[in-house]
Amino acid sequence: MGSPNFTAPPPDPEPPAVDAFLSAVDHAMNSNTLLLTTDCDVPVVTGNRQDVLHAFLRSALFERLMRAADVRRNWYNLTDGNDSEPLEHPLLREGFHATISPLDAAGFLARLRWMLCEAFSPYGHHYPAADAEQLARGFARELLGTDDPAWSFAAVSPDFLRSTGYYSDEQPQPPVYFDGGGSDTATFVHRGRTFHLLLTNGSP
Repeated sequence: MGSPNFTAPPPDPEPPAVDAFLSAVDHAMNSNTLLLTTDCDVPVVTGNRQDVLHAFLRSALFERLMRAADVRRNWYNLTDGNDSEPLEHPLLREGFHATISPLDAAGFLARLRWMLCEAFSPYGHHYPAADAEQLARGFARELLGTDDPAWSFAAVSPDFLRSTGYYSDEQPQPPVYFDGGGSDTATFVHRGRTFHLLLTNGSP
């Protein structure tokens, strides 16, 4: 079996509940939160998702989606100035593991709430629990549909993107994304041939 192939859906504007959650995480964690959505030409299941994720990260589509999401969220951190031209170095880090750790649906929602209520918030922008619950459930409902048990969830070790060096002596080579701290997260969500990758890099 060869490497899977990936395609991206049309770059429509993010639905309101998705945008509200991403913006809330940006505010709470001081993050540049990104959401990537991709279709794969083979079904993604627990038995192959590690290999599928690695193949996706190594694909040209991954970098294109990262840069597009960065521009769509008005960050412009992964481009050369305020345009869509890529920077000199690849975004993917050499020797990465991107190890998957399973989550259940409750763990996925708890992870979303953690981003808003418990993760390090350098400017004290944690959300009240009730607001975080509403934002997290609205995001999940918009992204996944209503109570669809076919979705699977996983945390991914955030070691696959170049680092700012904020928490280390590493010299950054732009484009960079992760900061090396506890607010770096990657969350993998999949059903059938579709998957989402949610990324945060909260830092002072």
